[in-house]
Amino acid sequence: MNFPNSSSTNPPQFSVLTESDKRSLHFAALEILRRTGIRFHHAGALEMLAQAGAFISDGNLVKFPSRMVEDAISTVPSRIIMCDRSGEAGVFLEGNHANFGTGSDCLNLLDPGSGERRKFTKQDLIDGYHLCDALPNIDFVMSLGIPEDVDPDLTYNVQMALMLEHTVKPLVFVTEDRASCQRAIDMAAAVVGGIDALRETQHILLYSEPSSPLQQSDTAIDKLLLMAEVELPVVHSPAPLMGGTGPITMASGLAMSIAEIMSSMVVHQMRNPGAPFVFGAGLHHMDMRAAQICYASPEFQLTKSAIAEMGRWYSMPTWGYAGCTDAKVLDGQAALEALLSVIMARFCGSNLVHDVGYMESGLTCSFEMIVLTDELIQLADHMMKGIEINTDSLMLDEIDEVGPGGHFLNTPGTLSRFRDFWYPALLDRNLRSTWLDNGGTTLEERLRDKVQNIIAEHHVEPIGKDAKRGIEKILARAS
Repeated sequence: MNFPNSSSTNPPQFSVLTESDKRSLHFAALEILRRTGIRFHHAGALEMLAQAGAFISDGNLVKFPSRMVEDAISTVPSRIIMCDRSGEAGVFLEGNHANFGTGSDCLNLLDPGSGERRKFTKQDLIDGYHLCDALPNIDFVMSLGIPEDVDPDLTYNVQMALMLEHTVKPLVFVTEDRASCQRAIDMAAAVVGGIDALRETQHILLYSEPSSPLQQSDTAIDKLLLMAEVELPVVHSPAPLMGGTGPITMASGLAMSIAEIMSSMVVHQMRNPGAPFVFGAGLHHMDMRAAQICYASPEFQLTKSAIAEMGRWYSMPTWGYAGCTDAKVLDGQAALEALLSVIMARFCGSNLVHDVGYMESGLTCSFEMIVLTDELIQLADHMMKGIEINTDSLMLDEIDEVGPGGHFLNTPGTLSRFRDFWYPALLDRNLRSTWLDNGGTTLEERLRDKVQNIIAEHHVEPIGKDAKRGIEKILARAS
């Protein structure tokens, strides 16, 4: 039977900005760049900008003609494909395709055995990278934490070396200056077969930031320009705090964030037109009662959605946040806020969605939170399938065959399709008696067990001996 006007699956849609809103934010950002300007604490960038026609006053205050910004927008690639260590495509930064990964540089870890809040160690990083390598819905890996048993001057390069060795997944890295960034690039090149292979696979992406409000530091621009030179992707993401380092309204915070992104993008594209650049900002607000950043506020869900929409409007890959919470332990608040952030990330379609596992407003990491979010991502993915409306899914012939008073338990349609529904691995749907027979465990206990099992049993494909020696030599020279 042919059903007229049938359609395929239509995933749920979500939008916070109208077309008029996007134009207004764009023009507001251009006006900030024209009238107020950005301070660049980088001599090379100032020289480039002056030669290109920017207006520079008071030593380092740069004001941008609109044509400089719009010219740069036109050269940014609309998609980036990041490969895993073996060269297989793993992360697709395009359209509204969401890819999830961890965060970086937490000071503390909730110990996966005792639950104690303590400092990270080098072994914790290794365990965390193995955990992420094993989880099917964690698409990329960031550094997770700052180990206290590593020379502080080598922290970022040790993180990079361990990530390259202990997961095959695409990497997002952080680093302190151009020299450290160059070492990270050199280590990644040693692992994948040289700088040309690294450019081809786009295995690594740098995360860096402007200094809100409206400043670009010398070291941040150094790293930004280096990534442009080697044609590797970068997100130079402002993180203004509304009411602190940013204006108090979401509209004004968005306008300033976009201006900061655009100032970064202009110098990046001047250095190498067409180099891969990701559009992103983390626009939080300050909870004035606690003087604390908010990762799970409804306002942050709206601003990160608006940033994703603006990035797509500019035809650029986008940066986002999910799997993070302001809770201090893995409790009901943490689970609720993780689910909210994951669903919003899927609905708004950010491409590179980081901070999975963040707790305590980014001060602490939880391996159990990473595992929980892995399951919540799968839940959200099933929601995003939407409802399939077509001749096969309407099943009018089967309804007619069963008729009034029958049942569908053993019909061909049920037998062929019941596995299409989502079946959780960690969330429990059993009868109470079955749950008790299985040990009557809480979600927290099941998460802890899974973390410990993966750490004990998962093995990562090793890097080659030459690559290992190459990384060791780079670290030795740095020390």
